[in-house]
Amino acid sequence: MRRLLSSAIQFSLVLIAIGVAAPVQCQTAGATPGTPDLLGIYPGMPMMAARTQLQKHSKTAPVLSNTDPDSGFWMMIPDSRDQTNVFLTRAPNESAVWMIQRSQNFTATEPMSVTALLNALREKYGKETLTMDRGGGGLYLFWIFDQSGKLRPSADQGLTGCSGGSFINYSVNGPPRTPNSIEQACFQSFFAVTAMLNRHDAEMLQAYTVELVNIPYAVSAATNTLNANNAAADKARQDLVNKANQKKPSF
Repeated sequence: MRRLLSSAIQFSLVLIAIGVAAPVQCQTAGATPGTPDLLGIYPGMPMMAARTQLQKHSKTAPVLSNTDPDSGFWMMIPDSRDQTNVFLTRAPNESAVWMIQRSQNFTATEPMSVTALLNALREKYGKETLTMDRGGGGLYLFWIFDQSGKLRPSADQGLTGCSGGSFINYSVNGPPRTPNSIEQACFQSFFAVTAMLNRHDAEMLQAYTVELVNIPYAVSAATNTLNANNAAADKARQDLVNKANQKKPSF
């Protein structure tokens, strides 16, 4: 039990060291409708409100729960090959959104141009904060916001190493106790829309993924989950010890 408590304390100290306060109460919705959204869904939005909002995206395709319903839900619109995934914070937090991903694939008969996508994104979010071309048709654009939801005109290029997708496992098991330098930067400040373009050529898209994530919010929620899991493990261990102590043999 002491080792489990020690691990929780050490992890909390790591979070404080990188500038993320370890919460002691259940996580509540940490955003408002005034912050950036994707299809009207934003980090911190309560689960039921987010499901209702996603259903507005299609009159025919249903919103489906993940195999693990606590982790989130999704929608696939077959005709347009348009899929949206919504990821949720876990108990003891309120079930609320921490990341939204939307992706779409295209064919030669149903194309979309790079220009069309970029125009739509810039109309929605403004001028991108950072850009990174990874070659081979891969182009990444980042709209980075402060925690109040205001678009930042500039940011450290190192934040291009951040990704909400890389945090999915951490949302279950808690962030690493010794995050590397990139993770430290992401955990502190990465509230962003990322557009990942897979270009067929200079003009046409093969596919895209747009992701909206607030990693500091996700870190706070995941820390609550980790602490609750550790406390439950401590209690289960102590209950087992107490039960074992009742089985005193007679000699």
